[in-house]
Amino acid sequence: MILPPPDESSQRRIRRSRVLSYVLVLLAAVVLSLRPDLFGDPQAQPWHALLHVGRIALGLVLALAAAAVQVVVGVQWRQGLRRAAEEDDPDGFPTGPRAPGNTGPRAR
Repeated sequence: MILPPPDESSQRRIRRSRVLSYVLVLLAAVVLSLRPDLFGDPQAQPWHALLHVGRIALGLVLALAAAAVQVVVGVQWRQGLRRAAEEDDPDGFPTGPRAPGNTGPRAR
């Protein structure tokens, strides 16, 4: 199946979603790369371990959010293509001239 290229508004949405995903991945990398000694001495602070768990959880959430942005935008784009195809012809056939023999099962 060949998909048509996105229209101008879809291209802007796709470009913005990519930028947002890159920023989220960058933030996730920064959060995950924080050094343990940045939070202080683990012996003197009992909540030190919670900071590490929170850092890892936040990094993973940011990385998953970056992937989710791409999935959501892709699904919205595909739904837009389907809606446009349904508006083209309610029977599911494209409008315009058809070659003989290229009719659907309902037309026979």
